[in-house]
Amino acid sequence: MLDRIADLTWRHPRKILVAAFLFAAVAGFFGHDVEHHLKAAGFTDPDSESEHAGQVLADALGFDAEPGLVVLLRAKDGGAIDVEDPAVISEVGAVVEQVRGGDFVGRVLNPLDPATPAPQLIAADGESIALPVNLTTTDLEDEGGLADESIRARVSSDLFDASYGGFAPSFNEVNDQTRTDLTNAELIAFPLLAILLLLVFRSVIAAAVPLILGVLSIVGTLFALRIMASFVDTSLFALNIATALSLGLAVDYALLLVSRYREEVDTHGRTLEAHRRAVRTAGRASLFSGLTVAAAMASLMLMPQRFLYSIGAAGATVGVLSAVMAVIVVPAILAALGPWLDRFSIRRGASVSATSDRWHRIARGVMRRPVVIAVVTTGALLALAAPLLGTTLTGPSAQAVPPGQQSYEVNSYLSDHYGRGLTEAVTLTVKGTVDPTALAGVAAEIGQVDGVVADSLAPFTPASDDVAFTTVALDQPALSGDSQDAVRDIRDVALPDGAELLVSGNTARFIDEKESLVSSAPPVIALIVLLTIVLLFLLTGSILLPLKTLLMNALTLSAVVGLLVLVFEKDFAIGLLDYHGPHAVEVTSLVFIFAVTFALATDYAVLVMARIKELRDSGLSNTDAVAEGVARTGRIISAAALMIAVVFLAFAVSPVFFMKQISVAMAVGVIIDATIVRALLVPSLMRLLGEANWWAPRPLRAVYARFGIRE
Repeated sequence: MLDRIADLTWRHPRKILVAAFLFAAVAGFFGHDVEHHLKAAGFTDPDSESEHAGQVLADALGFDAEPGLVVLLRAKDGGAIDVEDPAVISEVGAVVEQVRGGDFVGRVLNPLDPATPAPQLIAADGESIALPVNLTTTDLEDEGGLADESIRARVSSDLFDASYGGFAPSFNEVNDQTRTDLTNAELIAFPLLAILLLLVFRSVIAAAVPLILGVLSIVGTLFALRIMASFVDTSLFALNIATALSLGLAVDYALLLVSRYREEVDTHGRTLEAHRRAVRTAGRASLFSGLTVAAAMASLMLMPQRFLYSIGAAGATVGVLSAVMAVIVVPAILAALGPWLDRFSIRRGASVSATSDRWHRIARGVMRRPVVIAVVTTGALLALAAPLLGTTLTGPSAQAVPPGQQSYEVNSYLSDHYGRGLTEAVTLTVKGTVDPTALAGVAAEIGQVDGVVADSLAPFTPASDDVAFTTVALDQPALSGDSQDAVRDIRDVALPDGAELLVSGNTARFIDEKESLVSSAPPVIALIVLLTIVLLFLLTGSILLPLKTLLMNALTLSAVVGLLVLVFEKDFAIGLLDYHGPHAVEVTSLVFIFAVTFALATDYAVLVMARIKELRDSGLSNTDAVAEGVARTGRIISAAALMIAVVFLAFAVSPVFFMKQISVAMAVGVIIDATIVRALLVPSLMRLLGEANWWAPRPLRAVYARFGIRE
């Protein structure tokens, strides 16, 4: 197949490039406005108890019992508000009516209305009034943002400065910040990437090849996300991974193909044979690499969270598109350019495709002491991983809002001047027919739970014939360990037969989110492992090399998470990152980091393993093939890792704490894998295994003989 592709791209390069341009035009036309069809965030499991509880109560009441938004009114002069002044009462009533006209607004409580007095909504110092807003939607991460924008556009006052806090405004501002961060990252990444590409490819024209490939992959992925959004809710955060991973893989595959093409041209001249050999070898590695990346990312589509399955779909699309475009479009570009590929050279010296004497010496030196190197390297990675044993996890909350955003200041103010029940209440819903006496007993038992503020617990109120509810405040922040323990104890409270107690709120959502991730992880991990073993077996014919790759990937992942904890939780060198988030690791990000780091680590493993396998098949011994393979791919992988790390670090400028954590983890993972793992662990372990590297049971050897992909 690859030979046929090579022949086609050699004979009809311009037709293929025209087709690629038309593809980009069509994909860009239909996908350019994709962000308007995507939903925000999506960290919750729609089938969890907390989501079910919120929906049950919303159906009974007509709105979500938890205030999704709080309008904070403060006097324009900053002084105390005279709540008995008729002008103040009238103005507050007018603001309440404005808010009631907003999108998704179900109820607004007016504390100055004699019919619904709520003195707890007037600050003790008298300088503010809080208006809690209950929304008709339970999707506060997305539709809550629309409500926030609608209310902000409607509210105006001559007496008060109105500002907005709570879950919905917080997430809305985080989403807006994410859009801005995507643009900023592109403005940073593209110029830096262009400079590095010039240095690595040595010519202006050659350096443009990966950028062309990256653009094709990005617009193709945006088009795919636009189609996906027509059928299923898709998260806005998929755009970030589409951009970062597209640029990263474009650099990998373009560098691999251009470098191998130059190597073959040096031997065979600009001939069809050189073109075929480049596509047959580097194209095969790129294709397998793209499929392994796609397999690892696609596994996230088993997750129920919108954030994760959207990123999985985007990453899988990027992997497939990047590989296919690399095998078809890049050879067509090389054939069309001919000698022009190396025009406008900016420097002389050894090409990145040339065999590196330094990498050859490193590989030989490692293989002379394989046991020592393997033990020391593994020990070092495990030492880096040690902090993960004490990881503190966090989730979506007001802490996600970076300083400087309006809701950050409002949330801090509400926390200082009002009870936790205003923005972090736990909502208790009883579904089923329960008599008032039994409900009172349930409330009394809940009031005795450690961590519950007993005087914040009101009697259960009927919402419908078979639904009653109340809210309670906790004495610690929503995501703290004590608050989680309190919610678990509340859930353990027994109810009469035929009734169930459902708990919702931010604490319950966080507990359910963690449980959902843990319960969904086994099939995801199993799918990743299975697909990786199958694909690497088809590439190498070995059963041990895929297992070795899995082991090295696990070490890389452990080290990355350990460093993540060390930096963001233990504050090691945190000042360099301008970090203002919580001293914890965002739990959903861990799953994302696992999938992407695993995908990229396997990507590099394929690039190295494909070259070593090629050399061994040419007649070299295991040791010579490993040394030569590392030497011939050392510069390529080092350059690719440096550039993809730059792309990821460009996203670290984001003030959103979990985006910063993800960006740093991805960059660190790439660097660890391309240096410590590829330079030390790969040659030492392959030297220890010797010819057993290429072993497989007889039945599997027959399978490889029939289905294995060889040159």
